Amino acid sequence: MNLHRTTGTPDWETIKPADRTAVQRIAHATNGIITPPNLISIVGFGIVIYGLVALLNQQFWIGLIALAIGRLLDVVDGAVAQSTGTKSPLGETVDASIDKIGTLLTIITLFVAGITYWWLIVLLLIPQVVIPLVIFYKRTKNIRVHPTRTGKLSMASAWVGIVGLLVTRALELSWPHPLALLVYAVVIISTALGLIALWQYTTGRD
Repeated sequence: MNLHRTTGTPDWETIKPADRTAVQRIAHATNGIITPPNLISIVGFGIVIYGLVALLNQQFWIGLIALAIGRLLDVVDGAVAQSTGTKSPLGETVDASIDKIGTLLTIITLFVAGITYWWLIVLLLIPQVVIPLVIFYKRTKNIRVHPTRTGKLSMASAWVGIVGLLVTRALELSWPHPLALLVYAVVIISTALGLIALWQYTTGRD
């Protein structure tokens, strides 16, 4: 699993200027703002927003497809950062921030659009709210926090649960349909993983 982690130094800063690729030179010139992974993250976020608007308009299948594409781009950006040698602390922050903001907005949209039960919304929200607060607190103490594998698994399973909730809503399935029960189980698992990740972030373990 590509965690889009950095050592604190941008990839291009470890390479002699004459040996840098074109994208690494652009990244250096813009202080890491313009990089392939950052552009992919921003485009993916825009597609997610489009999907959320579709959900609010009760266009469930369009919203679902847009969200799937947006999330796929979020997975791709880490691989692109690795392959182009453009990983950086800023890129790591952009990736993690867009990840959290997109997920939080999606969960809020599920509630506003009345797509699922309130208790499932709460379970999805807990890690998305508490973990960023812990990370923000640690950074105020100059303690850098990196994504953990458990945190990534929690986010991935949360999105599987979100997609499942959208599918069951589009198909008008609910309790006690087996598919609906499976989706609810995935949401519970994602919350459990999120709590484990919270413990890791709090204790500094990976």
